[in-house]
Amino acid sequence: MTLNSRIILLDVGGTFVKSSLGIAGQGAVEGTFDSTPMSSDGTAQEIEASFRTAVAGQMKRAEESGCTVDAVCVVMPGPFNYKEGIFLMKHKFASVYGQSFRDILGDVVGPQVRLAFAHDVNGALNGALTLRPELKKGVVAMSTLGTGLGFAYAVDGVVMESETGSPARNLWNAPYGDGILEDHVSRRAILRVYAELGGVLADGEDVKEIADRARGGDEKALEAFRSAGRHYVAGARDMIMELGVSHLLFAGQIAKSFDLMEDEIRNGLGEGVNVSVVDDIQGTVLVGIASL
Repeated sequence: MTLNSRIILLDVGGTFVKSSLGIAGQGAVEGTFDSTPMSSDGTAQEIEASFRTAVAGQMKRAEESGCTVDAVCVVMPGPFNYKEGIFLMKHKFASVYGQSFRDILGDVVGPQVRLAFAHDVNGALNGALTLRPELKKGVVAMSTLGTGLGFAYAVDGVVMESETGSPARNLWNAPYGDGILEDHVSRRAILRVYAELGGVLADGEDVKEIADRARGGDEKALEAFRSAGRHYVAGARDMIMELGVSHLLFAGQIAKSFDLMEDEIRNGLGEGVNVSVVDDIQGTVLVGIASL
């Protein structure tokens, strides 16, 4: 890679494609961030148009600054074949199921441009390891708490993956109670528990407002978070101990309220597992993508 070489970083969600130019191994280039609307429930043509618009915009930005693009590095949720760049989701991006990302981009990028992909949790963990080299010893794991429950782990700085590049182990679908663990540790779980305890939210209010109320002394709100913490430990502890995790990182939107469930998680896991929170998840993910 030369001094004027750049990579394009894409963080793919259900409603937006976040993009920026980046420098390999370092992260995003300041002032190049952009966000392109994306409907993961849209037609194949609509999804293709969003991806092409995002990538073409960054290609133009690179060209105008006298730089060339060597790679497009993408982080997105699964199921997805991260080794071959093929969409395998049926709950989102269903209209492009089985299609390759390179075919979707078409002639926006040439065959000389490398494409690399990572699961969103693997990408975030990779970024955390890059930013904190001291974590590249032993077994380090990350749980993302938000709409769902994500999990990834690394051994001596290497993120463990399945054959298709997804996280090597999952927590979200671990059998738990009458369902799966994600039913009890996620956005929907906190909303449900708060309602079951008699808490009422106004239209448009969500988990953030429950967290605000918990910090303001609302016991129902606090219990909704504590419940998620207790269930997390009950459902995840055996796997964490089996893997020999020495440091567990938490990230995601709900992890911003980690203080409300911290005692349950720390006490439940015991002193053998160090626990910390990733504050800048967006920046961490971008660093992780740039390291692909």
